[in-house]
Amino acid sequence: MVSVLIGGRRLPELGAVPGQFFRWRFLARGLWWTSSPYSLSAAPEPDRLRITVKALGGHSQALAALRPGTRVIAEGPYGALTAAVRRHRKVALIAGGVGITPLRALFQSLPAAPGELSLIYRVSAACDTVFRRELEQLASERRARLWFVTGHRADLGRDPLSAAALKSRIPGLAAHDVYVCGPPGMAAAVTRELLAAGVKRRHIHVESFQL
Repeated sequence: MVSVLIGGRRLPELGAVPGQFFRWRFLARGLWWTSSPYSLSAAPEPDRLRITVKALGGHSQALAALRPGTRVIAEGPYGALTAAVRRHRKVALIAGGVGITPLRALFQSLPAAPGELSLIYRVSAACDTVFRRELEQLASERRARLWFVTGHRADLGRDPLSAAALKSRIPGLAAHDVYVCGPPGMAAAVTRELLAAGVKRRHIHVESFQL
């Protein structure tokens, strides 16, 4: 994983909010002809934006070699996985793999009183976990609940994101807005479990990433 900081003047005029993504074109050798979608991995600041990218192919791997001062063209923002769709006071965020990037920004920024915000972060192996220190610090500062769920389902012997498991971790789950982001299969399975747990479909907000 690599994080890229993008600076510029008048960035607030873009109107970007946590949970959204841009299509990025980096004006560097081997990259300038490709426009790729990457989510903001932190709440936008007046003078900079941050994205975090997993090395899954030639383009994403090349971002680790970007030099400071590289110019970038950004198209967007796009996406509706934002605070605007929220209807309940309490919110649960469920991330799978690289789907943590927009949810990390929401975990930082969604207004919530102590105990009203929860994040479940699902990864296959501990080495796949990103933002651990940031997430732990945010959870402590915001008095939010945070779980890292690690391991293959076959090794765990159960589905750690089943309706029963989700309800046991998050009391009153049916009265939450739930944001889900991860691989398509994971996002679809979690949506089914949330419906089985009593969460209304209109309170489930999903974005899926093809890994």
